[in-house]
Amino acid sequence: MIRITTTQTLGHALRAARKQLGLTPAQLALAAGAGLRFIVELEAGKPTLRREHVLRVVDALGSDLNLSEFPSSSGKSDHQPTASGAGLELHSNEARLQALDELVAQAQELKMGYE
Repeated sequence: MIRITTTQTLGHALRAARKQLGLTPAQLALAAGAGLRFIVELEAGKPTLRREHVLRVVDALGSDLNLSEFPSSSGKSDHQPTASGAGLELHSNEARLQALDELVAQAQELKMGYE
C-alpha cells in the first residue's frame, strides 16, 4: 500500500509502478489511451490534470484507487485521523497486469508491421 497525499507522491508512485512493469512512458501512454506529454506531466506531479485520464493510467497499470479514513455517519472516523487527511491506496490487480502485457505485445507487433 502506498499512501498518496500530494500530486507529487502520486506521480512518483505511478512512475515506480511503470518502471516495475518495464514500460516506457510511451508504452504506458498507449495502454492508457493518453498522450506521452500527459504521462510525463502526471509523473512530474502536475496538479491540474484531468481525473478521468489519471484513472485510466492507474487502471492501465493494473491498480485501483481506494479512498480511506473518511468519517462515518456519526462524524467519527473508523480509522485514526492523520495530519495529512484522507489517504489513497494503490492496490495491484493481476488480471489487469496480464491485460496490459497483452496490449503492449499487440502494440509492439503493430509497430513492427509499420517498420
